[in-house]
Amino acid sequence: MRPTPARVLVSALFAVAVLTGCGQPSSTSPGLPGGPGGDTPVSATHPPADPSRASNRGMVTGTVARADGSPVPGVGIEVKSTDKPAKPVPELVVTTDAKGVFQWNLEPGRYEFHIRTGGTSISGRAAPQPATVTVGQTSTVNFTLT
Repeated sequence: MRPTPARVLVSALFAVAVLTGCGQPSSTSPGLPGGPGGDTPVSATHPPADPSRASNRGMVTGTVARADGSPVPGVGIEVKSTDKPAKPVPELVVTTDAKGVFQWNLEPGRYEFHIRTGGTSISGRAAPQPATVTVGQTSTVNFTLT
């Protein structure tokens, strides 16, 4: 039997609906953002939503400031694990808030933090900063733009 144009259209619409829904995280889907076991963004304005997940992690907090001490909002902070094998990092970038503060909830391990000003009106550089994350502890990483 040859498909009619109406059947082809219905099939195409169904496929689009299914594919559109595939990328949407569910609050109950394991391994997806917001789901149990998933990676929930954490930043100065979005603290960890699930305290049970935070119990096996540590916090890294810090600031980005200019040489005169004034805070720098909107700076992206990137992190990479320096452990072998590398630890998973739940977010690619967190951003400093209006006071130049950032937070990152990470698994225990060794990490290196970098600032990311490319593509913004923010100018300056800062050396990468190492940090060791320990369960239940807060480490501090501060950057001063030069």
